[in-house]
Amino acid sequence: MIPLDFTTFLGRFHPLLVHLPIGFLLLAILLEWGQKRREQIKIRPFISYAWLLGAISAGIAALCGWLLAESGNYVEDDIFWHRWLGICLALAALSGWWIKSRPGQFSRPFQHAATILVIGLVLLEGHLGGSITHGDDYLLEYAPEPVQKLFAESKLKNSLPQLEGRDTILVYDEMIYPILKAKCATCHNTDERRGALNMTDVEDFKEGGENGPVLLPGNAPESELFRRVTLPRRNEKYMPPRGEPLTYDEIKVLEWWIAQGADFDTSLKDVGVVEAIQPVILRLYGLDSRPRPWYESVGIPAVDSVQLRVLRRAGFSVNSLGEGNPLLDVSFSGGVITEEQLLKLEIAKEHITWLSLAQTNVEDEWLSIVSEFPNLTRLELEKTGISDKGIIHLTNLKHLEALNLYGTAITDASLDHLKSIPGLKRLYVWGTRVSEQGVKELMEGAPELEVIAGVNAN
Repeated sequence: MIPLDFTTFLGRFHPLLVHLPIGFLLLAILLEWGQKRREQIKIRPFISYAWLLGAISAGIAALCGWLLAESGNYVEDDIFWHRWLGICLALAALSGWWIKSRPGQFSRPFQHAATILVIGLVLLEGHLGGSITHGDDYLLEYAPEPVQKLFAESKLKNSLPQLEGRDTILVYDEMIYPILKAKCATCHNTDERRGALNMTDVEDFKEGGENGPVLLPGNAPESELFRRVTLPRRNEKYMPPRGEPLTYDEIKVLEWWIAQGADFDTSLKDVGVVEAIQPVILRLYGLDSRPRPWYESVGIPAVDSVQLRVLRRAGFSVNSLGEGNPLLDVSFSGGVITEEQLLKLEIAKEHITWLSLAQTNVEDEWLSIVSEFPNLTRLELEKTGISDKGIIHLTNLKHLEALNLYGTAITDASLDHLKSIPGLKRLYVWGTRVSEQGVKELMEGAPELEVIAGVNAN
């Protein structure tokens, strides 16, 4: 058996030889069609020799191409027709030589049919070779816009899916696998396991290939898969070896997925979408993955207009958050408020997401009413008499994101309670009795919480 290295060495002469049969055959055809009939008798031997040289060079080029395909760097589905059409072209050219060298035995229409057959095979074989080397869209990539639109449907079939509904998207199934399917799965599937790696089955993919796992969850640079797709293209281990490489955005999404743990079951809402990857996801999938405030995800019927009138008559200013959003922005600007007035808010407690009681006489115990508002995300209590006793009630507000306590009487005793509010992202404690040390400890214990402290009195 001939060693694989030697056959690959011979196979790599294919690009050098593949243009010879094209030149010889086109020369023969041009000589035949470009001369007057009475002059063809003089040059007929040259035409015959050109056909013979075309046939011989086509056979040698086909043999080298076959050996090159055996190196394992090409997908069988991609090269199947290129292989066999190369053999057919060599045989057709040989038949053409036989016909042209005996013109008296064959009619002119038959000779022209043989010539047209060879021209068609040369064009088709050249296109297939170009597709393998440069990608399927190499011919139309810079074509005029009308031509591109004509073939747009086939191009769209290879594009990534455009996603909607961030909360229901499975990262691997809907974002990662489409990339791997388009760029990797032709060589690494159940039937074609290059390097003993199957990327179309999750369990096989986790297991890896002949050299072990190709994923190192949490460490993208050391993962074999990431390393292969980021090697220089001239490197023999670069993947994919043929066809369209992974784009920059596809590589970045793959890196992000591996860095986040390469989980095959997690949803996009449960994985950390860092700021740097958000524009990449938007470009690839048309999906805005930026974190959304709670109120944008709440789906409840709009509040009844009668209830709105009750709230406004009680002295509250009530506004919608926007067209199509059922949640409400409620504030009291009368200065003096009673507990009975505050109780009126209970008729719309599920709809109130922003509430301002700033500069009112609201009391600590009254905040137990506010604590029953399940979708409250912003609460303004600045310049009120609220103290540490009132803060205890706010720990029930799981989705509270912004809390303004500027100018209140709270102290460091409230910090543990504030830290326990799971959704809190922004806290104003400027002008309170919270100490600088207390603010420092709060920020160390809750690094994702932004604390606006200013200069507080101790």
